[in-house]
Amino acid sequence: MATIKIPENTGKVRVAMYLGGKYTVWNGKQGQHEFAIICRNRKQAEEIAKRINSKDHNGEIEVTH
Repeated sequence: MATIKIPENTGKVRVAMYLGGKYTVWNGKQGQHEFAIICRNRKQAEEIAKRINSKDHNGEIEVTH
């Protein structure tokens, strides 16, 4: 499992399609303030997005790849 540190200024995240057809939890920003987590499937991406948006984490989240 990978532990990913979530910055305080992520804002609201959403599920988006990334390169190669991978689902990604993404905050909609580009450049320096971009935040993205690549997931295995849509279900996993939606669960992670829900946890981040509801602030149900302590600055870190565990993701299995």
